[in-house]
Amino acid sequence: MAMYVQQLETFIRVAEEGSFGWAANTLFISTPAVVQQISLFEEHCGVTLFKRSNRGVQLTPTGQALYEDGKKIIALSNQALARAQQIEEDSKETLQIGTSPIFRARVLIDAMTMAREDGLPLKFEIPNLVAELSQMNNNFDLLGQKCDLLEAIYCDIAWQGQCQFYELFQTPLGVAVNHHHPLAGQTSVTIKDLAPYTITLSIPGVASQLDALRTDILREIPHATIHDAETIGQDTIALSEVQPYIFITQKIFQDNHPNLVTIPLETPYTLPYGLIYSNTPSQPVRDLLAYIDDHREALIKKWVS
Repeated sequence: MAMYVQQLETFIRVAEEGSFGWAANTLFISTPAVVQQISLFEEHCGVTLFKRSNRGVQLTPTGQALYEDGKKIIALSNQALARAQQIEEDSKETLQIGTSPIFRARVLIDAMTMAREDGLPLKFEIPNLVAELSQMNNNFDLLGQKCDLLEAIYCDIAWQGQCQFYELFQTPLGVAVNHHHPLAGQTSVTIKDLAPYTITLSIPGVASQLDALRTDILREIPHATIHDAETIGQDTIALSEVQPYIFITQKIFQDNHPNLVTIPLETPYTLPYGLIYSNTPSQPVRDLLAYIDDHREALIKKWVS
């Protein structure tokens, strides 16, 4: 974007190239268009800028003076515009987006891209919080401090009152197994299919839907072997990579454990997936959530198909 007339830049390019045709090549426009711009510029200024000949063009004394001052005008114009843009950028509020192998930003990445394109007055940063997020467990003190938003499954029992949650959609349950597991080739599994294997499931009191699933498993498989996981991290996932364990997961988390095959589990239960944020959200957080709410359908379309 230029703050000066385009004809001034064209004039300077012709002066430096010494030819309408060569200037046209560098400007990626036609020679007649360059000639027309210069003629209109001369008419507008009321002066003759070039001496024209078969060998090209040469600046007149008037043209030489305007060439020297014109370059200064363009430089000052660019500096002024850059300064104004920097002031505008500096005035934007910054949002810290948390992401890690467990709290992976998916919808948030798309939301940030769309918000930038639409000119939402926010800046986004993704701080390196892998260590903090891997040890977070049920401690959300970092929300509003080191991190403004996280994207995750919401644990409605364990996290109640510790944070706020914006639901994007419900995600169905599945099981993840290694590629050599006997169930790996199935298109879906039932609870009874899990009977011969150790089932990795969150400890009771984390999410009501997982507690209900646990009840169904124990009812249909009274002697089921359940491995209680206090947290779902890379160590928990690794168990299923090297053992014939069944890892209860969700389809959207397939990219969290690419070495495992995720298979739909035939169960009525789903888990809420969305954005976690502080109980006292900042205005930028509220602004982004309002934007996401307005564009929710477009943002979640590829994740709920």
